[in-house]
Amino acid sequence: MMKLLSSTLLCAALACSAVSHAADPAATAATAEARVQAFKKMLRTFEPLGLVVRDREPYRKEAFAEQAKTLQTLARDPWPLFVPGSAVGKSRAKPEVWSQPDAFKKEQQGMIAAVDALASSAQTGDMKDIRAKYATLANTCKSCHDSFRSAPR
Repeated sequence: MMKLLSSTLLCAALACSAVSHAADPAATAATAEARVQAFKKMLRTFEPLGLVVRDREPYRKEAFAEQAKTLQTLARDPWPLFVPGSAVGKSRAKPEVWSQPDAFKKEQQGMIAAVDALASSAQTGDMKDIRAKYATLANTCKSCHDSFRSAPR
């Protein structure tokens, strides 16, 4: 929990730093890297849930619910790190992130709502509902990636 809090505080600090130093290439690169790392943390949390949902790993209600809760927390971290000019380094953010901010915000909100629904469902132990919520979340990720994430370089 302390590690999660530390990473969240780091992301918040980098976001504040990035906003105040958006013209500074080093700060912008650090913000882009922090964003990439925030998404990687989310992925490392999301993938094990998928293994359970697809019956490749055993279902343990408490562990699954805790993992979903962690994902719920992590899902809020990357968004403040999308500052103008931060499509550098390992970032795969398309220019549309900034040219279509309302559409991008809608995708963010959809993803967060889907994560919240999965975390809530995980508390019930109803695997049919959990699978449906997981699929919805996966689809929200894909939708955003299709519109706002470029192909690997």
